[in-house]
Amino acid sequence: VCHHIESPIVDTIFHRVRFGLRKAFTIVFEMSATTKGFSTKQIAKRLKISRTTATNFIKKIRISMASSASQPMIGQVFVDEFVFGGKEHLKKLLKSMIQ
Repeated sequence: VCHHIESPIVDTIFHRVRFGLRKAFTIVFEMSATTKGFSTKQIAKRLKISRTTATNFIKKIRISMASSASQPMIGQVFVDEFVFGGKEHLKKLLKSMIQ
């Protein structure tokens, strides 16, 4: 018996997601669109999933994002928006240095 699985989500961060793709894409969007970060407790409550499930999926996303660091972009790269991270008082210092 062949146990080969053919699906567009196999070997992606969405593989074996038990809470639905719509909720999974919502979490990915929130992570990419939010500059200050967000609470797993809040996302779990809003999407009606357990906090553990939210935490585990977010870890999965972060691991997949970190793996792209070994394959940097080449050529000319255009950035639409850039946000400095870190503590608020350091952000103000960096902003004053740039201006």
